Amino acid sequence: MIAFRQLNLVGDWPVRGPFDAIFCRNVMIYFDHATKARLINRYADLLQPDGWLYIGHSESLSKVSDRFQPVGRTIYRRIK
Repeated sequence: MIAFRQLNLVGDWPVRGPFDAIFCRNVMIYFDHATKARLINRYADLLQPDGWLYIGHSESLSKVSDRFQPVGRTIYRRIK
């Protein structure tokens, strides 16, 4: 089952996990490092173990979080 919803990334989230995948492409480039780290941790908390996070080509989780392992250029797998 797939749900598409509008969500304020820095506000309260009316969603519950666990999710198999989260797609958030080309959004984090607008946030500072601290906000990006909080957002990535929220994603990790919502993903099931081994869940997938898809981000944009201009984004990276390098030096932001150790909760994901890169699988491809824009694909990460939750490990913690």
